[in-house]
Order: sequence, then structure tokens, then C-alpha cells
Amino acid sequence: MRIGLLTTSFPRAPGDYAGSFVGDRVEQLLARGHAVDVLAAGDGSEPAAPPPAGALTVTRVPSAPPGRAPLFYGAGAPEMLERGGVATLLAAARFSAALAAAAAERVAGWDVVEAHWLVPSALVALSVAPRLPRRAYGHSGDVALLERIPFGGALARQLVRGETDLRFVTEALRERFAALAGRRVGRVVELPAPPTVFAPRRGGPDHTLRRGLGLDAPTLLAVGRLVPIKGHAGLLHACARVRASGAQAELVILGDGPERRRLEHGARELGVPLRLPGFVSRAEVARWLHAADVYVQPSIVLSNGRREGAPLATVEARAVGIPVVVESDPGLLAGAIASAIGASVRPA
Repeated sequence: MRIGLLTTSFPRAPGDYAGSFVGDRVEQLLARGHAVDVLAAGDGSEPAAPPPAGALTVTRVPSAPPGRAPLFYGAGAPEMLERGGVATLLAAARFSAALAAAAAERVAGWDVVEAHWLVPSALVALSVAPRLPRRAYGHSGDVALLERIPFGGALARQLVRGETDLRFVTEALRERFAALAGRRVGRVVELPAPPTVFAPRRGGPDHTLRRGLGLDAPTLLAVGRLVPIKGHAGLLHACARVRASGAQAELVILGDGPERRRLEHGARELGVPLRLPGFVSRAEVARWLHAADVYVQPSIVLSNGRREGAPLATVEARAVGIPVVVESDPGLLAGAIASAIGASVRPA
């Protein structure tokens, strides 16, 4: 069976974190004997696509005009759309049209269409392949976008009427889509972390890895783009409270983004030892997960109501077996961190 897979992000090189869960899904499909034809957003840095060969082909669709930041990499599409103004909205419309055109050229050779992100991928799949079996994954930012735009409910109902097999990474995300569509549809399908990369660790931190990474104090690890929704600013305050109670905890955040300078300044002001290694490969993320003491996911709900679904890094942390703390309130977060590292936090 040949599957056409439409997505707004897909790994640009081996080990790339961007769209890596879609890459994992493609590996699953290939392992089951399917051929997969991927149409994915590009950022302009990818090498020219090789001639089609074997069971996998990947075609990049430009996501921004030359000289402009790509929509689906770096800070991320939701952040770009929120602050980019009319020019960014026009770029998003051009990308959607280009994705539809590329899909229309290939759809005759597909047996099934799979889309990752409901907007625009699932809507494009419905428009170009109304008679083919279609499945679509809602990951979070896509549902949040439907919630914010005036006609989001109408688009959600269109997907339901089109009989797309809808899949959501969490039950909460499915419920939010139901509020838009007017009824509960689809099912929850978790996307697991690949065990070959995120193998379970035995017991506590790997001390050989710790020494290699220069860790000599209880280490809190977070992974994600440096953008407000990730809640890293609150994490700094929580870490400061833990340290004020006597625990020499250090903080490492893997990832990059527009909040880097703000976080560096905040760490200096609060006296929190902070390391920002930037973007790293998935294999490097796994090394940090095996070496650190606690993984922290401090994601917040933004003022416009946008929230995350099931952050990939949290799934990977749980697969490794490192203690995981998921909390957004800095006070509660400080207490949970202290408990995880065996310290105590004085009341504020």
C-alpha cells in the first residue's frame, strides 16, 4: 500500500528534533511494509531531494519566501502566526495552496492519505483526496488554532462531515475538538518514543554520562523551544526557590528560540545556574535524560487560551524512566522538584 503523508514539519536530517514524531510514524509504516510518500514543509536549508527510490520519498514544500523565517521550524508556527501579522498569514495561505498543489500531482498514486496537524494538512487531504481513505492526527497547536479563528468550528465540522479518521494524542485534545465540532469524534492514539533511542535507564542517573556532561549537582532537565508556552520563566523561579532552601540544583534546557536572552537574564537575576546547549539531536536528548536527576515539563496556558497537548519530550522522558514533574505554577513546581530530588522547600 502506498501512503501519501502530509505534514507541516518533518526531520530535515538524521537526529533532527523537528517533526521527529512524524518521522517515527513513518518508520512504523515502513516497517509494516508500506511505501510512504511524504510531503513536508521545508525551511530552505534542506539539500535537493534525491530521485524517488525505494519505499520512502520526501518532497519539501517551501514554507516562506526566500529571506523570510520559515513558518514551521525555529520558533514554531503558532508563535510565528501570533506575532507575524498579515505577511505571515499570507505566507501560511501560500504554503497551504502549494501543499495542495503538490498533493494533487501525486494523489493518483496513493491508496491512503495520512495528515499530521489538522490545519492545514488534514484540510488539504480532504480537498485533494475526498474519495480516498484518510486519517489525520491532531497534535495540539492545530486544535488551538481552530479554537482561535472565527471559522474554526466550521472547519472542524467539515473534517467530521468528510469522514476523516481523526486521531488525537490526548483525551483532553479530543474533548477540545469535540467542543468545536459539536460532538465527540475520533479516538486517542499515543505516539510512542522509539525504544532504540530512548531505552529505559537502570536505577538513577548514569554517572559516566554525568561526568561527561559536566554535571556535579542535582540537575533539572527541560526540553523544548524557548518560547513562552513552554513555561521556562516560571521554571527559573521554581528553581530559585529550591536553591534558596539549600539544594544546589542546576537547570539545563535543551532547545533554542526567541526567549533565550530573557532566560539568560532571568537566571542571572535569580542566581540560578542555567545551561542552554541549544538544539541537539534526539540521541543527545536521550543522553541528557539518562544523566539528569529530574525531567520538568512546566508548560503554561497562554492568555489566548493556547496550551500544549502531549509534548514529545515528556513522552520520551517517561520512556527513559527519569522522574517527571509536570506543573506550571512556580510554587507547586518548586515543591514537586524538591520532593523529586529529596530536598525541602521553605514556604514562600
